[in-house]
Amino acid sequence: MNVVDSSAWLEYFADGPNAAVFAEPLGDVTRLVVPAITVYEVFKVSAASVARMRPAGGGAHAAGDGRRTVCLAGHGRCEDQP
Repeated sequence: MNVVDSSAWLEYFADGPNAAVFAEPLGDVTRLVVPAITVYEVFKVSAASVARMRPAGGGAHAAGDGRRTVCLAGHGRCEDQP
């Protein structure tokens, strides 16, 4: 069983210096356990990040910054998008 906390998910999604360390445990979905509080914490930080990327005029779409695509469906593997 792999229980990975929010800091690990955020490091992985941001492609931080330790992202590779978390790639294997996060990729093994048959052994992965994600507590509800972890989902909430990652959502909270991600939502705040998206809000900061929005244009000053309040446009509907945030500009991409080249980071990993976040796959919320949990089915299959999400490919990185440029």
